[in-house]
Amino acid sequence: MKGERFLAVILSYLSQMAIPGSLGVLLWLIFRPLRLSFRRRKNLQPGPYRERGLLILFLFLAGLLGLTLTPPGFWTDWMEGNRPALLRPFQGGINLIPFRKSWALFCYYVRHGLWDAVWVNFPGNVVIFLPIGLFAGLLSDKPRWWKGTLWSFLLSFGIEIEQLFVSRGTDIDDMILNTLGGLGGYLLYLLLFRIDPDFTDKFKCVKVESFHE
Repeated sequence: MKGERFLAVILSYLSQMAIPGSLGVLLWLIFRPLRLSFRRRKNLQPGPYRERGLLILFLFLAGLLGLTLTPPGFWTDWMEGNRPALLRPFQGGINLIPFRKSWALFCYYVRHGLWDAVWVNFPGNVVIFLPIGLFAGLLSDKPRWWKGTLWSFLLSFGIEIEQLFVSRGTDIDDMILNTLGGLGGYLLYLLLFRIDPDFTDKFKCVKVESFHE
């Protein structure tokens, strides 16, 4: 039963991300000619997997931002045909002391057997940012561990600041876990590179002599 409840929570988050994620697909389509033109001017040919990777990244980022930059329950209300509640800003609380609040919350969840909340709030905040570090490694011409980690930190920082205005809690621990997720994503890229470098090379751009129309 607990496993089913946890799975239901994960599927709920994914379904909420799918709605704004469609905007990411639209942006991918709009900017694709500009990206390809820019690469051609530099005599670069995208690898066969690169555009698919970018599509997945656009979809994921749009879904993530749509989920985290809206008030709690916004997409659930919308999917159920209800009018989403627009709450006043600065109602979600702020935590600037690392680990103190999270440890208290973790102990509360464990004490009451709320293991689905434990997985969603702690490992979940790491896992949700794994794609940032992973795709930073796959799509970068010169992969570096700090690129995905820095992008994860900046993205998480922006989300936490904006959440002040949508009545979500702003928590430094979320930033720490998200940033670790970005680093973990890069380590996952390194693992893929060690196992099958030919596969990871498919996401890179190839230098060519010239393009013929």
